[in-house]
Amino acid sequence: MKCHLCEPKSCSKGEPCTDFGSRELYRGQEEDLRLLKTASDVEALYYCTLNRLEEIMEFARRMEYTRIGIAFCVGFKDEAASLGEILSEEFEVYSACCKVSSMKKTEVDAMLRPWVGEVSCNPVEQARRLDEAGSQFNIVLGLCVGHDSLFYRHSKAPVTTFVVKDRVLGHNPAAVLYSQYLRKNLKRTPEERRK
Repeated sequence: MKCHLCEPKSCSKGEPCTDFGSRELYRGQEEDLRLLKTASDVEALYYCTLNRLEEIMEFARRMEYTRIGIAFCVGFKDEAASLGEILSEEFEVYSACCKVSSMKKTEVDAMLRPWVGEVSCNPVEQARRLDEAGSQFNIVLGLCVGHDSLFYRHSKAPVTTFVVKDRVLGHNPAAVLYSQYLRKNLKRTPEERRK
């Protein structure tokens, strides 16, 4: 499928170009169905009235989650502290920073560069730490591209993203889609940083 090339108005009006019988995907998957329904309810009840954090909290309430995990980049430690403080008013909060267990980059044969340090991010361990803490719902806060993928893959609890990392665009990666200047100057074949 190439839905990005289609005018999606017919699907959003209940007139799909192709009916895949998607309801079958949820048959017998009660947790998935509950996640889907709860997300839809939050959207319907609070459309354009809640910010992302408020939506996350309302979703967690409606799912009856009491234990929330935060998987954060060490570069977002201040933001993680603020997020944890807010969430702790209502939920039991656990967190795991990206450098948990201080695994060296040499242990995974990763490239070493002086400006990023020699300790590797460890998203699989982050997921394990939060799983062992009994987190029912995990929030990603600024993990790197790929590291976030590993976290999503290994987390046993459902995961949502609060902030995506984009050091160049102030953690607002969608800006490249809204700015003609940024799109025109996309680095399609970027030069590696040497110094």
